[in-house]
Amino acid sequence: MNIIDQKLKKIQQLVDEGANSKNTAEIFKIIGITGYDETLLDGFVLWTDCMPLSDDTPYTAEQRNLHILWEAVDRTPMGINVAFAIPFRQIIAKKLFKKCGDGFVANEGCRFNFGQNIEVGKNVSWNHGCYFDSKGGIKFGDHSIITEYVKIFTHSHSEGDHEKRTYSPVNIGDYAKVYTAATILPGVEIKEGAIVATGSIVTKSVEPYTLVVGSPAKPMRERKTEGISGKEFNHYMMKNKMFQVD
Repeated sequence: MNIIDQKLKKIQQLVDEGANSKNTAEIFKIIGITGYDETLLDGFVLWTDCMPLSDDTPYTAEQRNLHILWEAVDRTPMGINVAFAIPFRQIIAKKLFKKCGDGFVANEGCRFNFGQNIEVGKNVSWNHGCYFDSKGGIKFGDHSIITEYVKIFTHSHSEGDHEKRTYSPVNIGDYAKVYTAATILPGVEIKEGAIVATGSIVTKSVEPYTLVVGSPAKPMRERKTEGISGKEFNHYMMKNKMFQVD
């Protein structure tokens, strides 16, 4: 067993025991962050803690520590070592998210607020720098792909009173693809096999196997499936299905 695998095995053991402050401080050391003891970690306040929704659905202490670990790894050299960072994020996601299937790949810089409102299917891929406002809930279907700098929002504000908020879930269907810098607004469903083109702003749900383009996004044509379907689409983020499963 190499040193990376040894580190991951130890982290998995600590997470399985429970991400209390003591174990979280130990994981900090494993990923290369020193100087943080249990007292300092207990004093952490996340952005999520300051949102009104946290009064109704607050993070548990364990969920807060898991979220801290997700954010912290990106601030270390280990965060760019995919041999460590992708399995690390898989460990955290399986414990923090409402659901996380096997083969989940998340690149560095992916951020979210309420992790317990995220559901991830099998072989879901998130590329660099995505942001997910998951207050209203987000579901990512099996083999869905989210590329660089995509933003998904599930809440909106009253124009008259900014403190009045409404929440609407977003659903990304199986084998859907959302391309670079696209924005998905609250209540939208990107249905099975649909594609959102680069830079599009999606305000309405997208029908299955449809390509939408523009701001606001509009249907352009059917997806070019080339006569294949399902797993034949090869919705895998990296070469040779690295970190993902058949």
